[in-house]
Amino acid sequence: MSLEMVTAYRKSNALFAFVDSKAPLYLSTQDGKTVEQIAQLCDVYQDRFHRLLDYMQTLNVLTKKDDKFYLTEQWASLSDPNSFETLYIRFELDPAFWKAWSQYSSSLSKMNDKSAFELTHNEPFFDYLNHENNKNIKTIFDNLMAKKTDAINKYIMKHIPIDGISSFIDIGGGVGSLAKNIKMHYPHIQCHVMDQYDFTRQESEGVTFINGNFFSDIPSGYDVYCVKNVLDDWPDNQAIDILKNCHKAMRKDSVLYVIDMIKKPDDVTSFDLYMDTLLLGRKRYQSEFEFVAKQAGLSITNIYNLNFSTENGSNYIIEMKK
Repeated sequence: MSLEMVTAYRKSNALFAFVDSKAPLYLSTQDGKTVEQIAQLCDVYQDRFHRLLDYMQTLNVLTKKDDKFYLTEQWASLSDPNSFETLYIRFELDPAFWKAWSQYSSSLSKMNDKSAFELTHNEPFFDYLNHENNKNIKTIFDNLMAKKTDAINKYIMKHIPIDGISSFIDIGGGVGSLAKNIKMHYPHIQCHVMDQYDFTRQESEGVTFINGNFFSDIPSGYDVYCVKNVLDDWPDNQAIDILKNCHKAMRKDSVLYVIDMIKKPDDVTSFDLYMDTLLLGRKRYQSEFEFVAKQAGLSITNIYNLNFSTENGSNYIIEMKK
């Protein structure tokens, strides 16, 4: 038995505690602090926190010169509270999501039809996020998704035929990173974003944000519809429902772009388990995208490789039409 695998969770929890303490905000690769200074700034027990800082050294998160701790080059981004790395740690390792793993084995039972997250919190993931008292974690989630979109925006723009269209809507588009990018480069295009908001309709940076639920109704009449990093959140029956509502809203000449990862035969990662734990979602093979599209009355007319990969897989634009 590999004890290193059994105890790997300790590293994750220690890293979360380090980021959650806000200590990285007072450090950089150039500006160091003594343990006394950090403990005072973070209002923590000095002797106990010293143990955590020493452990961060063993993980190469920190380095020590004389009596001061510094962030290593590899982890320099932790000094920015809005960096992708900081947001990723604060979201994935948040106790609300961490606890859900304890119900993962129970969620696999045939007697159950709920995700591990829902078994833990007695409500689905997105319902939990939309509670007023969970605003902080919802903001972290929205900003993290925006960071992920920012990273691939230029690749998306290269492959989506923008010329000749006058209207675009991003379904489940969050804070509107993609729509804002399109509007910035193509001011003539009417850009809308639909998601669940605490307002009915709002304008920002030339983009219109519309409150809605893609399981109920999607606005009709746009040239281009986009569903980005959404379908992998849902099991097949709900993914089909989303695509059916897109089909209903689309004109005969409208185009739907599904931006998502496509699973490869040898593609085995923990991401599938993670999506299953939170939402019963998963990555799909191309044949599975073809299946859900067909069930919704759509067909795949093109697939563009964005040539952008993360630790979870490669990203593609899947073009669909009626």
